[in-house]
Amino acid sequence: MRFLLYLSATMLLLPAGCKKSEEPTPDHVFDKNWYNTYQAGDDGHSIFSTTNPKQAWRHDGFRLNADGSFLEYGLDPVDNPETRPGTWQREGGQKYRITFRNAARKGYLLLITKPATDQLQARRDY
Repeated sequence: MRFLLYLSATMLLLPAGCKKSEEPTPDHVFDKNWYNTYQAGDDGHSIFSTTNPKQAWRHDGFRLNADGSFLEYGLDPVDNPETRPGTWQREGGQKYRITFRNAARKGYLLLITKPATDQLQARRDY
């Protein structure tokens, strides 16, 4: 009898502990510039903010546009600011496959977690 009680309690609590990895990305993430704050997030993610007062220029960041276009901000080989245009496709939940217009630039999977109106965590998986 106790076994059935413990089993039923476990079955009820098990879904409560599962992560919702397939939650859609909130609309406020799109059509904004996100800048790397160079702070460590959870599980290999970096923290990105809509403003980055510590950096003179937005030299590491991205923009997911609702129309499927994508921009990555970075530095070129001689440290000049550049933008890298591309596109994104959702691969479930908060995962986006990034493809660049420049075929020589390798794309990646962008994983977003903890999206808020002015901060989120993101990781690039190559």
